[in-house]
This record gives sequence, structure tokens and C-alpha cells, in this order.
Amino acid sequence: MAVKSSESHNNAMSYSDWAPFNKDTISKAPEKAGVYFLGSEHETTYIGAANNIKKILEEHLNTNDSCIKGAVSFCYHETLFPEAEEEKQLTAFQYEHGRLPKCNKSI
Repeated sequence: MAVKSSESHNNAMSYSDWAPFNKDTISKAPEKAGVYFLGSEHETTYIGAANNIKKILEEHLNTNDSCIKGAVSFCYHETLFPEAEEEKQLTAFQYEHGRLPKCNKSI
């Protein structure tokens, strides 16, 4: 399954479990600010920030973006500073993998 950066684990942040990327599981996501991860079978494919996690996941589920449509799972972390956390997670991912997640265009 997709793996978040080790840095996020070192900071003892509380992330949700990975869940199937579908209408039922997204309906249980919080309507709060946070950072979220989309994944394929073996990797994190997108890292994003939102003021409403549930709303953005619903939008991604209905997108025409073929890269995002390939997601099969998601997880999230609620935070008051989603953009800062997103930048931190993208930087950590790039450091670990030498690239951004395949659906992220740039930091």
C-alpha cells in the first residue's frame, strides 16, 4: 500500500488509516482543514491540502483528471495549517523518492 513519508511518522502526527477511495468511505471524512494523500496500489500518487477534506475528496472522486481517477485509496491528517503541512509532506516525499508524487505538478 502507499506509504507516507517517514518524517510524518517521526513527528507522531495522527493520520487516518488508508481507506478505499469511494463514495462510502469519503462520506465519513471530516469537513475540517487538513492534508490528504491519494494512493494507487503501491504508492502515494497525490498530496494535497484542503479547508474541507471531505469536500475536496468528493471533488477528486468526480474529476476528469485521469491521474487522480487512478487513485484507489486515501488517508488524511487534520491540521489548522493545511498548506504548510502539504508543503512539508511534498518536500519530504521529494527528498525520499527524488521526485514529487506522480499527480502533483510542482511544489
